[in-house]
Amino acid sequence: MRAELEDVGEQMILVLSELALLTGESIEAEQITELRASIASAPDDEVAEILENALNAIAMAEQEIERLKTSPPESDDSEDVGDESVQLRSQFYDLYSMCNSQFRKYKKSQEIFKNSPCSEHEERVEMSIYHADNKLEKIEAYQEGIATLTAIYKQLAETDAEELVRIYEQAKSFNVSHNRIVGLVGERENLEKSLTPIIEKMDNLRNRAESYVDDASLNCRAEQVDFDCGNRCQRSVKDPIFGTYRNEPDMRCLNSCNFQEQQAIDDVNEQIDDCIDERDWASDKLETLESEYNSARSNALSLSNQFDRVNDEIKSLINVNKSVNGELDQFLGQLHPVVFYAMNDEIGRYVMNAMSYQSD
Repeated sequence: MRAELEDVGEQMILVLSELALLTGESIEAEQITELRASIASAPDDEVAEILENALNAIAMAEQEIERLKTSPPESDDSEDVGDESVQLRSQFYDLYSMCNSQFRKYKKSQEIFKNSPCSEHEERVEMSIYHADNKLEKIEAYQEGIATLTAIYKQLAETDAEELVRIYEQAKSFNVSHNRIVGLVGERENLEKSLTPIIEKMDNLRNRAESYVDDASLNCRAEQVDFDCGNRCQRSVKDPIFGTYRNEPDMRCLNSCNFQEQQAIDDVNEQIDDCIDERDWASDKLETLESEYNSARSNALSLSNQFDRVNDEIKSLINVNKSVNGELDQFLGQLHPVVFYAMNDEIGRYVMNAMSYQSD
Protein backbone atom coordinates (compact mmCIF):
# COMPACT_ATOMS: atom_id res chain seq x y z
CA MET A 1 0.00 0.00 0.00
CA ARG A 2 2.92 2.37 0.68
CA ALA A 3 4.21 1.84 -2.86
CA GLU A 4 0.73 2.65 -4.16
CA LEU A 5 0.72 5.83 -2.06
CA GLU A 6 4.06 6.87 -3.60
CA ASP A 7 2.68 6.35 -7.12
CA VAL A 8 -0.47 8.31 -6.25
CA GLY A 9 1.74 11.06 -4.81
CA GLU A 10 3.60 11.40 -8.12
CA GLN A 11 0.26 11.39 -9.94
CA MET A 12 -0.97 14.18 -7.65
CA ILE A 13 2.12 16.27 -8.48
CA LEU A 14 1.42 15.84 -12.20
CA VAL A 15 -2.25 16.76 -11.84
CA LEU A 16 -1.61 19.75 -9.60
CA SER A 17 1.14 20.97 -11.92
CA GLU A 18 -1.19 20.75 -14.91
CA LEU A 19 -3.90 22.58 -12.97
CA ALA A 20 -1.45 25.31 -11.98
CA LEU A 21 -0.42 25.75 -15.59
CA LEU A 22 -4.01 26.17 -16.70
CA THR A 23 -4.62 28.76 -14.02
CA GLY A 24 -1.41 30.64 -14.82
CA GLU A 25 0.31 29.62 -11.59
CA SER A 26 3.05 27.09 -10.76
CA ILE A 27 3.98 24.73 -7.98
CA GLU A 28 7.26 25.56 -6.26
CA ALA A 29 9.97 22.90 -6.16
CA GLU A 30 10.02 23.14 -2.36
CA GLN A 31 6.34 22.22 -2.22
CA ILE A 32 6.97 19.15 -4.38
CA THR A 33 9.89 18.11 -2.18
CA GLU A 34 7.85 18.58 0.99
CA LEU A 35 4.96 16.55 -0.44
CA ARG A 36 7.26 13.65 -1.33
CA ALA A 37 8.95 13.78 2.06
CA SER A 38 5.57 13.81 3.82
CA ILE A 39 4.42 10.74 1.89
CA ALA A 40 7.72 8.90 2.49
CA SER A 41 7.57 9.52 6.25
CA ALA A 42 3.88 8.78 6.73
CA PRO A 43 3.25 6.42 9.69
CA ASP A 44 2.10 2.93 8.68
CA ASP A 45 -1.24 3.33 10.47
CA GLU A 46 -2.03 6.50 8.48
CA VAL A 47 -1.07 5.31 4.99
CA ALA A 48 -4.60 4.17 4.09
CA GLU A 49 -6.20 7.46 5.19
CA ILE A 50 -3.57 9.58 3.38
CA LEU A 51 -4.03 7.48 0.24
CA GLU A 52 -7.81 8.05 0.27
CA ASN A 53 -7.38 11.81 0.77
CA ALA A 54 -4.85 11.95 -2.06
CA LEU A 55 -7.19 10.15 -4.45
CA ASN A 56 -10.02 12.56 -3.55
CA ALA A 57 -7.73 15.54 -4.13
CA ILE A 58 -6.71 14.15 -7.53
CA ALA A 59 -10.32 13.61 -8.51
CA MET A 60 -11.24 17.20 -7.59
CA ALA A 61 -8.23 18.59 -9.44
CA GLU A 62 -9.05 16.55 -12.55
CA GLN A 63 -12.61 17.90 -12.50
CA GLU A 64 -11.28 21.45 -12.36
CA ILE A 65 -8.83 20.71 -15.19
CA GLU A 66 -11.64 19.34 -17.32
CA ARG A 67 -13.72 22.42 -16.59
CA LEU A 68 -10.91 24.77 -17.53
CA LYS A 69 -10.15 22.87 -20.72
CA THR A 70 -13.81 22.97 -21.83
CA SER A 71 -14.29 26.63 -20.95
CA PRO A 72 -14.52 29.04 -23.91
CA PRO A 73 -10.99 30.15 -24.83
CA GLU A 74 -9.99 33.72 -24.32
CA SER A 75 -9.52 35.64 -27.51
CA ASP A 76 -5.92 36.77 -27.29
CA ASP A 77 -2.82 36.37 -29.38
CA SER A 78 -1.20 33.94 -26.92
CA GLU A 79 -3.83 31.19 -27.34
CA ASP A 80 -1.63 28.97 -29.55
CA VAL A 81 1.33 29.46 -27.25
CA GLY A 82 -0.73 28.41 -24.26
CA ASP A 83 -1.95 25.26 -26.01
CA GLU A 84 1.61 24.32 -26.96
CA SER A 85 2.77 24.89 -23.39
CA VAL A 86 0.03 22.59 -22.08
CA GLN A 87 0.91 19.91 -24.63
CA LEU A 88 4.62 20.09 -23.82
CA ARG A 89 3.92 19.90 -20.11
CA SER A 90 1.77 16.83 -20.64
CA GLN A 91 4.46 15.27 -22.82
CA PHE A 92 7.15 16.09 -20.25
CA TYR A 93 5.27 14.51 -17.36
CA ASP A 94 4.29 11.45 -19.37
CA LEU A 95 7.99 10.97 -20.06
CA TYR A 96 8.81 11.73 -16.44
CA SER A 97 6.42 8.99 -15.30
CA MET A 98 8.02 6.51 -17.70
CA CYS A 99 11.49 7.53 -16.55
CA ASN A 100 10.66 7.00 -12.88
CA SER A 101 9.07 3.65 -13.64
CA GLN A 102 12.24 2.62 -15.43
CA PHE A 103 14.36 3.80 -12.52
CA ARG A 104 12.30 1.74 -10.04
CA LYS A 105 13.24 -1.40 -11.98
CA TYR A 106 16.76 -1.03 -10.55
CA LYS A 107 15.83 -3.09 -7.51
CA LYS A 108 19.40 -3.98 -6.49
CA SER A 109 20.87 -0.61 -7.34
CA GLN A 110 18.49 1.75 -5.53
CA GLU A 111 21.16 2.42 -2.89
CA ILE A 112 23.56 3.50 -5.63
CA PHE A 113 21.56 6.69 -6.17
CA LYS A 114 20.95 9.51 -3.72
CA ASN A 115 17.81 10.41 -5.66
CA SER A 116 16.05 9.40 -8.83
CA PRO A 117 17.80 11.18 -11.75
CA CYS A 118 14.32 11.61 -13.27
CA SER A 119 13.12 13.47 -10.16
CA GLU A 120 16.33 15.46 -10.00
CA HIS A 121 15.76 16.74 -13.53
CA GLU A 122 12.04 17.28 -13.00
CA GLU A 123 12.81 19.61 -10.10
CA ARG A 124 15.23 21.59 -12.26
CA VAL A 125 12.63 21.97 -14.99
CA GLU A 126 9.99 23.03 -12.47
CA MET A 127 12.40 25.65 -11.15
CA SER A 128 12.98 26.94 -14.69
CA ILE A 129 9.23 27.13 -15.27
CA TYR A 130 8.75 28.97 -11.98
CA HIS A 131 11.30 31.62 -12.96
CA ALA A 132 10.09 31.93 -16.56
CA ASP A 133 8.92 35.45 -17.43
CA ASN A 134 6.50 34.42 -20.17
CA LYS A 135 4.91 31.44 -21.90
CA LEU A 136 7.60 31.31 -24.60
CA GLU A 137 10.29 30.80 -21.95
CA LYS A 138 8.16 28.07 -20.42
CA ILE A 139 7.93 26.36 -23.81
CA GLU A 140 11.71 26.50 -24.21
CA ALA A 141 12.17 25.10 -20.70
CA TYR A 142 9.83 22.18 -21.43
CA GLN A 143 11.49 21.48 -24.78
CA GLU A 144 14.93 21.37 -23.18
CA GLY A 145 13.55 19.32 -20.29
CA ILE A 146 11.99 16.78 -22.64
CA ALA A 147 15.25 16.40 -24.60
CA THR A 148 17.29 15.83 -21.42
CA LEU A 149 14.70 13.56 -19.81
CA THR A 150 14.59 11.48 -23.01
CA ALA A 151 18.37 10.98 -22.79
CA ILE A 152 18.13 10.02 -19.10
CA TYR A 153 15.29 7.58 -19.75
CA LYS A 154 17.16 6.01 -22.67
CA GLN A 155 20.31 5.54 -20.61
CA LEU A 156 18.43 3.98 -17.70
CA ALA A 157 16.71 1.61 -20.12
CA GLU A 158 19.96 0.61 -21.85
CA THR A 159 22.19 0.29 -18.78
CA ASP A 160 22.32 -3.19 -17.30
CA ALA A 161 21.46 -3.03 -13.59
CA GLU A 162 23.84 -5.86 -12.70
CA GLU A 163 26.67 -4.08 -14.49
CA LEU A 164 25.85 -0.87 -12.62
CA VAL A 165 25.97 -2.70 -9.29
CA ARG A 166 29.30 -4.31 -10.22
CA ILE A 167 30.81 -0.95 -11.15
CA TYR A 168 29.51 0.59 -7.94
CA GLU A 169 31.05 -2.21 -5.85
CA GLN A 170 34.35 -1.68 -7.67
CA ALA A 171 34.22 2.02 -6.82
CA LYS A 172 33.58 1.19 -3.15
CA SER A 173 36.48 -1.27 -3.14
CA PHE A 174 38.66 1.35 -4.83
CA ASN A 175 37.85 3.86 -2.09
CA VAL A 176 38.59 1.34 0.67
CA SER A 177 41.96 0.55 -0.93
CA HIS A 178 42.68 4.24 -1.40
CA ASN A 179 42.00 4.97 2.27
CA ARG A 180 44.24 2.05 3.18
CA ILE A 181 46.98 3.48 0.96
CA VAL A 182 46.69 6.89 2.63
CA GLY A 183 47.10 5.26 6.04
CA LEU A 184 50.04 3.15 4.87
CA VAL A 185 51.79 6.17 3.34
CA GLY A 186 51.58 7.89 6.72
CA GLU A 187 52.91 4.76 8.41
CA ARG A 188 55.77 4.60 5.89
CA GLU A 189 56.69 8.22 6.56
CA ASN A 190 56.77 7.57 10.31
CA LEU A 191 58.98 4.51 9.80
CA GLU A 192 61.33 6.54 7.64
CA LYS A 193 61.49 9.26 10.28
CA SER A 194 62.28 6.63 12.94
CA LEU A 195 64.87 4.91 10.74
CA THR A 196 66.85 8.05 9.82
CA PRO A 197 68.26 8.86 13.31
CA ILE A 198 69.16 5.19 13.87
CA ILE A 199 71.17 5.07 10.65
CA GLU A 200 72.85 8.34 11.61
CA LYS A 201 73.70 6.83 15.01
CA MET A 202 75.20 3.74 13.34
CA ASP A 203 77.38 5.97 11.13
CA ASN A 204 78.50 7.88 14.21
CA LEU A 205 79.32 4.65 16.09
CA ARG A 206 81.38 3.39 13.15
CA ASN A 207 83.33 6.65 13.01
CA ARG A 208 83.99 6.54 16.74
CA ALA A 209 85.06 2.91 16.57
CA GLU A 210 87.64 3.71 13.91
CA SER A 211 89.47 5.98 16.36
CA TYR A 212 89.93 3.07 18.80
CA VAL A 213 90.91 0.31 16.36
CA ASP A 214 94.64 1.18 16.24
CA ASP A 215 94.95 1.46 20.01
CA ALA A 216 93.01 -1.77 20.56
CA SER A 217 95.45 -3.65 18.31
CA LEU A 218 98.68 -2.33 19.87
CA ASN A 219 101.59 -4.81 20.20
CA CYS A 220 102.68 -4.13 23.75
CA ARG A 221 106.03 -5.95 23.60
CA ALA A 222 109.57 -4.53 23.82
CA GLU A 223 113.10 -5.92 23.47
CA GLN A 224 114.79 -6.96 26.67
CA VAL A 225 117.16 -4.32 28.06
CA ASP A 226 120.75 -5.65 28.03
CA PHE A 227 123.46 -3.24 29.14
CA ASP A 228 126.19 -5.99 29.46
CA CYS A 229 127.64 -4.27 32.51
CA GLY A 230 130.24 -7.00 33.00
CA ASN A 231 132.02 -6.13 29.78
CA ARG A 232 131.47 -2.44 30.04
CA CYS A 233 132.65 -2.00 33.59
CA GLN A 234 136.17 -3.53 33.43
CA ARG A 235 139.45 -1.89 34.29
CA SER A 236 143.00 -3.04 33.59
CA VAL A 237 145.11 -3.56 36.78
CA LYS A 238 148.95 -4.22 36.79
CA ASP A 239 150.07 -7.14 38.91
CA PRO A 240 152.65 -5.78 41.34
CA ILE A 241 154.60 -9.05 41.40
CA PHE A 242 154.53 -10.24 37.85
CA GLY A 243 154.05 -6.87 36.22
CA THR A 244 151.28 -8.19 34.00
CA TYR A 245 147.82 -6.65 33.48
CA ARG A 246 144.50 -8.21 34.28
CA ASN A 247 140.87 -7.03 34.09
CA GLU A 248 138.99 -6.36 37.24
CA PRO A 249 135.40 -5.18 37.69
CA ASP A 250 135.15 -1.46 38.09
CA MET A 251 132.80 -1.34 41.05
CA ARG A 252 131.92 2.32 40.63
CA CYS A 253 131.09 1.75 36.97
CA LEU A 254 129.36 -1.51 37.68
CA ASN A 255 127.16 0.03 40.32
CA SER A 256 126.24 2.88 37.99
CA CYS A 257 125.62 0.54 35.05
CA ASN A 258 123.41 -1.79 37.08
CA PHE A 259 121.40 1.19 38.30
CA GLN A 260 120.92 2.51 34.74
CA GLU A 261 120.00 -0.96 33.55
CA GLN A 262 117.36 -1.31 36.24
CA GLN A 263 116.01 2.13 35.42
CA ALA A 264 115.78 1.21 31.76
CA ILE A 265 114.04 -2.04 32.60
CA ASP A 266 111.61 -0.20 34.85
CA ASP A 267 110.92 2.37 32.11
CA VAL A 268 110.28 -0.34 29.54
CA ASN A 269 107.99 -2.21 31.90
CA GLU A 270 106.13 0.99 32.67
CA GLN A 271 105.71 1.70 28.94
CA ILE A 272 104.47 -1.83 28.41
CA ASP A 273 102.00 -1.48 31.28
CA ASP A 274 100.81 1.87 29.89
CA CYS A 275 100.43 0.31 26.46
CA ILE A 276 98.44 -2.58 27.85
CA ASP A 277 96.22 -0.22 29.81
CA GLU A 278 95.62 1.89 26.72
CA ARG A 279 94.95 -1.21 24.61
CA ASP A 280 92.53 -2.66 27.18
CA TRP A 281 90.75 0.69 27.50
CA ALA A 282 90.40 0.94 23.71
CA SER A 283 89.19 -2.68 23.55
CA ASP A 284 86.55 -1.96 26.19
CA LYS A 285 85.44 1.09 24.24
CA LEU A 286 85.22 -0.95 21.05
CA GLU A 287 83.23 -3.65 22.82
CA THR A 288 80.77 -1.06 24.16
CA LEU A 289 80.46 0.60 20.75
CA GLU A 290 79.98 -2.77 19.08
CA SER A 291 77.18 -3.62 21.50
CA GLU A 292 75.48 -0.28 20.82
CA TYR A 293 75.99 -0.71 17.08
CA ASN A 294 74.51 -4.23 17.07
CA SER A 295 71.51 -3.01 19.05
CA ALA A 296 70.99 -0.10 16.65
CA ARG A 297 71.49 -2.40 13.67
CA SER A 298 68.87 -4.79 15.03
CA ASN A 299 66.38 -1.93 15.41
CA ALA A 300 67.25 -0.63 11.95
CA LEU A 301 66.70 -4.05 10.38
CA SER A 302 63.34 -4.41 12.13
CA LEU A 303 62.19 -0.96 10.97
CA SER A 304 63.59 -1.57 7.50
CA ASN A 305 61.64 -4.83 7.21
CA GLN A 306 58.47 -3.03 8.31
CA PHE A 307 59.20 -0.24 5.81
CA ASP A 308 59.64 -2.76 2.97
CA ARG A 309 56.45 -4.60 3.96
CA VAL A 310 54.43 -1.36 4.05
CA ASN A 311 55.98 -0.16 0.80
CA ASP A 312 55.20 -3.45 -0.95
CA GLU A 313 51.59 -3.31 0.23
CA ILE A 314 51.28 0.27 -1.03
CA LYS A 315 52.60 -0.74 -4.46
CA SER A 316 50.27 -3.75 -4.58
CA LEU A 317 47.17 -1.70 -3.69
CA ILE A 318 48.11 1.04 -6.18
CA ASN A 319 48.49 -1.54 -8.94
CA VAL A 320 45.09 -3.06 -8.10
CA ASN A 321 43.42 0.37 -8.13
CA LYS A 322 45.13 1.32 -11.37
CA SER A 323 43.86 -1.88 -12.98
CA VAL A 324 40.21 -0.94 -12.33
CA ASN A 325 40.66 2.81 -12.72
CA GLY A 326 40.39 2.74 -16.51
CA GLU A 327 37.23 0.63 -16.58
CA LEU A 328 35.52 2.74 -13.94
CA ASP A 329 36.40 6.01 -15.67
CA GLN A 330 35.18 4.69 -19.01
CA PHE A 331 31.86 3.52 -17.59
CA LEU A 332 31.18 6.63 -15.51
CA GLY A 333 32.30 8.90 -18.34
CA GLN A 334 29.49 7.66 -20.58
CA LEU A 335 26.78 8.44 -18.02
CA HIS A 336 24.56 11.45 -18.56
CA PRO A 337 25.58 14.23 -16.12
CA VAL A 338 22.18 14.16 -14.39
CA VAL A 339 22.44 10.40 -13.91
CA PHE A 340 26.02 10.70 -12.71
CA TYR A 341 25.34 13.45 -10.16
CA ALA A 342 22.26 11.65 -8.81
CA MET A 343 24.46 8.73 -7.77
CA ASN A 344 25.59 7.98 -4.23
CA ASP A 345 28.41 10.00 -2.62
CA GLU A 346 30.60 6.89 -2.94
CA ILE A 347 30.96 7.68 -6.64
CA GLY A 348 31.93 11.27 -5.85
CA ARG A 349 34.58 10.02 -3.45
CA TYR A 350 35.89 7.70 -6.14
CA VAL A 351 36.24 10.59 -8.60
CA MET A 352 38.20 12.63 -6.06
CA ASN A 353 40.40 9.68 -5.05
CA ALA A 354 41.05 8.65 -8.65
CA MET A 355 42.56 12.06 -9.46
CA SER A 356 45.72 11.13 -7.55
CA TYR A 357 46.31 8.19 -9.94
CA GLN A 358 46.15 10.29 -13.10
CA SER A 359 49.49 11.96 -12.37
CA ASP A 360 51.35 8.69 -11.74
